[in-house]
Amino acid sequence: MERRFSSRARVDIPIRAFIDGTSFACRAVDLSATGMVFERSRYLVNRELCAVSRFEIYLGNRPIRTRGRAVWRRDRLQAVPFVLMHDADRLTIAELLDRMEQHHQPLH
Repeated sequence: MERRFSSRARVDIPIRAFIDGTSFACRAVDLSATGMVFERSRYLVNRELCAVSRFEIYLGNRPIRTRGRAVWRRDRLQAVPFVLMHDADRLTIAELLDRMEQHHQPLH
């Protein structure tokens, strides 16, 4: 049984994953206010995420900083629920997803 409590959308937005002190450029392909699925860059594909990893999501003028926990991985895709994020940033993501849904637009 799948449990989802927030809107989510297919996206194509830049993110940075910080693993073992190194920053990796990746792309989020699915986003909600509670987590994301991202495509691991070719440089990150053979590295394991820490128990809780740091991420930056680039939606606007400033990055949204969050921490996430890896829950599943398939090929280059990695699912990460957010375990730490400022409430204002979570609201920013939720409002953006609501606008996308109203206008039936993909986020790039």
